[in-house]
Amino acid sequence: MHRKDLMRQKFRLQLLLVVAAALVTGGRDALGAQETLGTQRRQATRAELEQAISAAETVGLTADEKTRQKLDALVFSLKQRLRNGDFVPGDRLLLTVVGDSTLTDTFTVKPDQRLALPDIPEISLRGVLDSELGPHLTRELSKFLKSPQVSATGLIRVSLSGAIGRPGFLTVPVDQLITDVLMSAGGPSQNAVLDKAYVKRASDTFLDKKQFSEAVRTGRTVGDVSLRDGDEIIVPVQTTNRLGMWGGLLGALIPIIWIVQGRGRNRTV
Repeated sequence: MHRKDLMRQKFRLQLLLVVAAALVTGGRDALGAQETLGTQRRQATRAELEQAISAAETVGLTADEKTRQKLDALVFSLKQRLRNGDFVPGDRLLLTVVGDSTLTDTFTVKPDQRLALPDIPEISLRGVLDSELGPHLTRELSKFLKSPQVSATGLIRVSLSGAIGRPGFLTVPVDQLITDVLMSAGGPSQNAVLDKAYVKRASDTFLDKKQFSEAVRTGRTVGDVSLRDGDEIIVPVQTTNRLGMWGGLLGALIPIIWIVQGRGRNRTV
C-alpha cells in the first residue's frame, strides 16, 4: 500500500479513537488530540478535515462550557482552513512539469494567493489544501498544456543548530521525513544528544524533546508536525561531567608528578 494511504488510514483510526474518548470523557481528554489531528497535519485531506470538524462538533454537544469554547474555536479555524486553503503569500512551491523546463522551478505565492508562472495565466491557490496542490495544478495546466505530468510540493526554510554536521538554514519540502532533514544537514554529530532534540518557534518551544523523538521514531514528515518558515531544530551537545573531567585530568597528571619527583630524588642522592 502507498505510504500516503497508510498515513490516511492511521489518521482515520486516530480520529475514531478521539471520538471514542470523547464519548467517555465528555471531550476533556480528547481535546488535545483533536487539535493535533485537525490543525497541525499539513497534508490532511479535505475529507479528513471535515471529519475532524464533525467529531469536534459532536464532542461539543456533551462537553462543559470551557471545553465547548475551545472546540468552537477549533471548528472555526478548521472551516477557515477549508475556505482559505493552506497557501499564504510568500510560500514557495517546488513545481515539476515533465518535459517543460520553464515550468519546472521554484515559485512564490503572490499577495493575492495567486501563482505566477511563465507564459501561463496566474493560477489562484485560494481554498486549495496542501493535499490538493498537485491535482489542482494539473487541472489548471491542462487548460494550456496537453496531458501535463505535474508534481508540486510546498517548501519551508528551517534552521538547524547544535550538534549537527552542517548547522545553518535549509530549504526542505513539506513531505520530507524529519530524519531526512537531519541527514541533509550532515546528520547528528558524534557528541549529539538526539533524544533531547527539540524545535523552537520564535522564543517558544514548538515541539519538545518527547514530541520530536516521537516524530523521528514514527517517520513523520515536516508537514505532519506542521513546521513552518523560521522554525529551528536544535540538537543539544553532550556535556562533559566536570567532576569526571577533572578526575581524568588528575589521573593523567599523577604519573607525571611521580616521575618528576622520582627524578628529583635520584639527583639529590
